[in-house]
Amino acid sequence: MARPPRAASRTHRIAVRPSLIVAAWLLAACASVSPPAGGPEDKAPPRVLRVTPDTNSVNAKERVASFYFDEIINDRGTGAGDVSNFFLVSPSDGEPHISWHRSRIDVRPRHGFRPNTAYTITLLPGLTDLRNNAMKQGGALVFSTGPTIPSLRITGTAFDWPAERTAPNALIEALTADSIKYLAKADSAGKFVLGPLGPGTYLVRAIIDENSNRALDRTEAWDSVRVTTPQPAPVELLAAPRDTLAARLLSVSPIDSVTIRLLFDRLLDPTQTIPVANVRIVGADSATVPILATRTPREETAHAKALEQAADDSARRADSVAGHPRPAAPVPTRVNGAGAPPAPATPSRAPPFTTLTIVLGSPLKPSSSYRVSVKDIKALSGRVTGSERQFTAPKPPPPRTNPDSAAAPAATPGAAPAAAPGATNAPPSTPSAVPPLPTTRPAPPPAGAPPSRP
Repeated sequence: MARPPRAASRTHRIAVRPSLIVAAWLLAACASVSPPAGGPEDKAPPRVLRVTPDTNSVNAKERVASFYFDEIINDRGTGAGDVSNFFLVSPSDGEPHISWHRSRIDVRPRHGFRPNTAYTITLLPGLTDLRNNAMKQGGALVFSTGPTIPSLRITGTAFDWPAERTAPNALIEALTADSIKYLAKADSAGKFVLGPLGPGTYLVRAIIDENSNRALDRTEAWDSVRVTTPQPAPVELLAAPRDTLAARLLSVSPIDSVTIRLLFDRLLDPTQTIPVANVRIVGADSATVPILATRTPREETAHAKALEQAADDSARRADSVAGHPRPAAPVPTRVNGAGAPPAPATPSRAPPFTTLTIVLGSPLKPSSSYRVSVKDIKALSGRVTGSERQFTAPKPPPPRTNPDSAAAPAATPGAAPAAAPGATNAPPSTPSAVPPLPTTRPAPPPAGAPPSRP
């Protein structure tokens, strides 16, 4: 009596196994997304088809903001390529929640959207499809969970101050008095727009986020300034590594016998003037080396350009006197004829520096030891201190030898040059300074020829 149920149970297990295999295959197919095979190669980056809630909408009730794309988005990026790194939520309450749904990505703040708050969700460039085609441009979704959207913005430019250039992709923060944090990213030219914001005072900070963790690390460059909205003009943020320590002399490098370069371990305040009296160089024999000038990197560049310009002007004058004037330098123009391209933006203030060039009044003695002392050196932190270092002047260069001096013995005065192997000692022909004139008399006939008739 017990056998029929056992057979029925076995039949049931056999019937279930194919369905389990199909389910497992479907699950593996859903978990493994790969580019489709065959057909023409897709080189177009993904495009945003629509977003919800609608941009500039008010009284939004959605629990998430959704971005719909025209193809499947690559979710296998790691580090900087992770999907979550391509979205900024402002104002921010921490790391946002990013969820991937093939061709749709949902974004929401860590603790959800707050009521009566205007939000900006920024899609950054770089998001890729399954063939790693990256989006070249991003976009921003602006909406409000309340009845209005503020109209104020904070604009400006972030700079890498010591390098005297803009800071592309710098992280921009604006903090309110009650610690609400607004976020933005600078574009490829270092320009940024923060908002929408209400009227008030904000602490605006730029961070050169080298590891893309959206936080200020100890060695990263940054700058901050307080801005009251509406702002009268765009702000300038000069990012540089900053701390509270004093700058000390790190090393001394002789450039030549009358020039040395000092290197400090921290940035120096660019507003200070370092007179020659603040630098002292003493040799091993206690003799003081006179100093003619101190030059910052910017002053050294200006000095080199002045020397180059003076040499060029002197060469032009010489050519003009000789009757060969140089043509004027061409004016750079754009391809479309719109004039010279605009110069890249640079900071309005002189940059901080870590090197100082010292010009000596007398040459250093080769292989001799010296001690350099500096005083009243002001770091970018504002701390003023002094320090010293010892260095050794380089050895003299070895004497230069003529590479052709051992090739052949010196010729004896009045002696004829040696003939080449296999050549005969024919008397040298003397070139004529004036070509021979043509003769007016006919050449005599050869012997035995009949005389020509007159």
